[in-house]
Amino acid sequence: MTGGPTRIQVTIWNEAGEEIELSIPAKFALCPKCRGAGSHVNPAIDGNGISPQEFREDPDFEEAYFRGDYDVACHRCAGEKVIKVVDRERASAEDLKAFDDQERELADLAAEEAAERRFGA
Repeated sequence: MTGGPTRIQVTIWNEAGEEIELSIPAKFALCPKCRGAGSHVNPAIDGNGISPQEFREDPDFEEAYFRGDYDVACHRCAGEKVIKVVDRERASAEDLKAFDDQERELADLAAEEAAERRFGA
């Protein structure tokens, strides 16, 4: 985290479908996945949730779970505890518009794909 101003490299697509690389000012923010811990429980262990009954049935598992035996390096920040995010105060209005438009399109696409999976389309 040394050197010049922090930047994030972002690939966007213009109206013609051409890739454009943007270098947007960035800052570091607490990782939302691990909340700054650098690790979290392996999703293979609790990805579908763990009920209180499961803990009651296996107290050794509960103890190991809360002790961190099943933790892995955070999948989002790779254990760094922080991630780069766009610095909206330093970014140009043009870059922010392009970035926000791209993020909105990606979110819409993800929602559409999730709906298709739910309804078997």
